[in-house]
Amino acid sequence: MSQLKTKKAVKTKANITTMTINEVTNDIPEVQEHYQDYPYPYRDPEDERKRILAIAGEFIGELNHYLWKGKQNFDLGFRCLIAGGGTGDAAIYLAEQLKNKKAEIVYLDFSKPSMEIAQKRAQVRGLTNITWVYDSILNIPNLNLGKFDFINCSGVLHHLKHPPEGLKILKDSLKEDGGMNLMVYAKYGRTGVYQIQDIMKMVNKDVTNRAQEIMNGKAIVSSLPTTNWFVRGQELLSDHISFGDIGMYDMFLHKQDRCYSIPELHEFIENADLNFTEFSDVSEKLSLRIENYITDFSLLQKIKRMNIVTQKAICEIIVGNIIKHTFYASNKPDTIATLDDLNNVPYFYGITGIAKQIYDHIENSSVMPGTNINFTLNNSLIKNINITIPISQYTKYIFKQLIDDTQSLQEIFDATRADMQQHVNSEVLLTEVKNVFAPFLLTGLMLLRDKSVQLF
Repeated sequence: MSQLKTKKAVKTKANITTMTINEVTNDIPEVQEHYQDYPYPYRDPEDERKRILAIAGEFIGELNHYLWKGKQNFDLGFRCLIAGGGTGDAAIYLAEQLKNKKAEIVYLDFSKPSMEIAQKRAQVRGLTNITWVYDSILNIPNLNLGKFDFINCSGVLHHLKHPPEGLKILKDSLKEDGGMNLMVYAKYGRTGVYQIQDIMKMVNKDVTNRAQEIMNGKAIVSSLPTTNWFVRGQELLSDHISFGDIGMYDMFLHKQDRCYSIPELHEFIENADLNFTEFSDVSEKLSLRIENYITDFSLLQKIKRMNIVTQKAICEIIVGNIIKHTFYASNKPDTIATLDDLNNVPYFYGITGIAKQIYDHIENSSVMPGTNINFTLNNSLIKNINITIPISQYTKYIFKQLIDDTQSLQEIFDATRADMQQHVNSEVLLTEVKNVFAPFLLTGLMLLRDKSVQLF
């Protein structure tokens, strides 16, 4: 691996710091050349004037909940590394959320055209809290970037010749209590993709022109019969398809692309001396529950006695449509905020007014303790999620207090006792909130933050 001579940081017109380099360390030259020609995913910087592109799992409230037990305030020198930042999705979303805090985002990528798109997006939004580094993640040890509280690395590790080397470099760049949000391709949902890739390797064996590769790819894909495995599941990969030539090349013509089953994923993480925290993609997390599929009681009990990785491995094969694994990993175990800490504040994310709606429903209807409330929720992150809330004599009072999303669990309990004008043991109320909040926490619609941390 060659040593880089890094020039002094320079300022662009938009006051964005850029670190320029004389030479880039390549993992696989064909991969870098691919992203020089076809920055992925396609983004129009002008779109930043009319929307913010929220990235699943990258809301700082989620990071706080899953990686720091709800106690991270993202201030006082909080540092993020976007390792393989592409056209800027994660960097822009995090920079926008952290622009009024004492925090720094370091973007790194080995595709100059991709970085230029990301920089233009930042300029349109007026973001000045991003440091831009044009380099490979494999050269991070030579760049003196320091340690980071948080690292995002999405869609990069599975394109390295040796992914464990890349993950080890990221782990070594993490602070002692730091965490990551990572994405790698999943094995079974991309079965059809890898079959087409095999075809393209044969068809394009002697082709050296990227445009000709794409023409051949389009000819193959357009001729596929309905019996083809990719055609049967192509709706799973509509995001690539919608990106035209860029998407075609990234999906079918990539020169380095590997995938992971869930057991392989956990082995990958453990070998890097990291701790798997939770899947950050809600749909994946929900689809990996064995109760969704097995109705035979004795078989269900047998599977539930297996370790959790095996249970999820069975689910992944059963459901068959998981195309990527997006997950949190941490240097430390046990980093998820819990209801057992009564100093935590529960609040809803991705839905508005739900606490008042539930309170009003219980207050104004004949809902009796011992019954359930059933309803279906839809938002940008989840579709048609059925929620069941068991009703007790305390439920109404707890949701009344949730309308104000600034109260800790201890304050909610105290207010509930005052409303009911009777003493109720905190253990009883804790059991109640665990039962009632369980479906919201599972779906990511409820998060927890320490009372000392302001609402994001």
